[in-house]
Amino acid sequence: MSVSEENGVTVNSIVQHNDCTKSTDEGTPLLPRKEKYKTYRRRWFVLGVFSMACFLQAAIWNTWGPITQSAEVVFGWEDSQIGMLANWGNIAYIFTVFPACYFMDTKGLRISFTACTAMMLIGTGVRCITTNPKYATWLMNLCAILNGIAGTVPFAGPALVANTWFPPQQRTTATAVSSVFNYGGVAMAFVIGPQLVSAPKYNYNNETRNISVSDRLPISLETETQSPKNVSNTTQVLINFTHVREDIVYLMYYECAAAGLIFLCSLFMPSKPPTPPSVSASTARVEYRKALMTISRNRAVWLIALAYALPAGVYGVWGAVIDVILKPVGIGQNEVGWIGFYSIMAGCVSGLAIGRFSDLFMRHMKLFLLVMFAMAGGSFVWFTLMCVDVIPLSTAQVYISNIVGGMSLNGAIPLFYELGAESAFPVSEGVVGGFLTWLNNLCGVMFLFMLQIPNIGTSWMNWTLVGSVAVGLVFLFVFPERYTRTDIDIYVDKAETGHPETTVTARHTVYQNP
Repeated sequence: MSVSEENGVTVNSIVQHNDCTKSTDEGTPLLPRKEKYKTYRRRWFVLGVFSMACFLQAAIWNTWGPITQSAEVVFGWEDSQIGMLANWGNIAYIFTVFPACYFMDTKGLRISFTACTAMMLIGTGVRCITTNPKYATWLMNLCAILNGIAGTVPFAGPALVANTWFPPQQRTTATAVSSVFNYGGVAMAFVIGPQLVSAPKYNYNNETRNISVSDRLPISLETETQSPKNVSNTTQVLINFTHVREDIVYLMYYECAAAGLIFLCSLFMPSKPPTPPSVSASTARVEYRKALMTISRNRAVWLIALAYALPAGVYGVWGAVIDVILKPVGIGQNEVGWIGFYSIMAGCVSGLAIGRFSDLFMRHMKLFLLVMFAMAGGSFVWFTLMCVDVIPLSTAQVYISNIVGGMSLNGAIPLFYELGAESAFPVSEGVVGGFLTWLNNLCGVMFLFMLQIPNIGTSWMNWTLVGSVAVGLVFLFVFPERYTRTDIDIYVDKAETGHPETTVTARHTVYQNP
């Protein structure tokens, strides 16, 4: 059975459904002139605002991981609480992404996007109310939930924005831009957090150091510990509590102000262009409930979704708690911040490059993904062996292994969005993106829940990441590569430019299920 027939639609039927063809006596379709499809300069404004919302939502989600040590002393948290703050966003996303997709499908992109930016503003606002640990912990958790809901459209919508506003030869690049801004926000949080928030500083004395009441933690600071000089019965005293607390407050203010600016910009963002940029953009999509049923029965969509969700979901939350992973091996908070930053920024650069290459060399996305996953798997095995002392650990090797792994894994994400949309067409890109990211967050939630197990340690995190990449590679190998949506646009373009050798029949015989 052909790919198009599996999805319940053929290239010819789609074109006819949109009143785009006329038939000659020979049965050759005559397609519309190019003037019927148009692109607008405002598409770059739409992409810019959408990408900045992706950036900020991800940065808010990753607020606490890079400043774990500072947050723990100010609020009295443990590693499990840091993990749950990231986990609440994923849990909220899981329960709200499908209603958000329905909202996008029925109300349009603009209203849905504005509602999400408003949610982001409210969430960051409530964090600014107080730093009293008794109340602040609840407010931080509330913000994490609201920010998770706010991430539904920015996280699920890159392929929808690209298809709605951009022509086929720019579609993957546009998807890559908004996708890399999403994890670019995670990367910048690794830099912004440690740069704005001071790390805790301790003083070790044989006698207890007297500090003012305002400089004391709300929990006991003066505990018997072993000093770096191995002097027994010394006292560890935090000497910069007030400074650390004020730094965190300012970080909350900055993120709230940025959320307000994004909300204002979203009010001026149009929902869709007056004229669609391509045939596939103007194609009537499957009704929402039928779309979910279509996806649930589509083997190719499940394969590409699992290949994406397992490694990307685990890696996303693994990166958010990398400070917890590297703390036992003696790498400090600031160093961890730069490791996370360079790793994810490498993924941003590779995502844009691979996205552009995919636009220039169509129908090679699966090959790109296989190569990048192989590189990611090797890099994370290298990192894991260092953490368990099989390979001597060095800071340089930690940097290199993380950068190569992040470059390979994050750089692949835009291609997953596009392959999912191609495999499920004519299901809406927003619904497909929602399904992929729902699975992504589900995997992240299961990973973070493991942190709640007492004394579980950290080595399992690295092995889980390696295993997720290996399983994703297997799913990629058996995935039947197909480009149903692109075929529609190429078919029309060939007919318009006078190359009738590209026919529906030819396209149907290229992609067959194994």
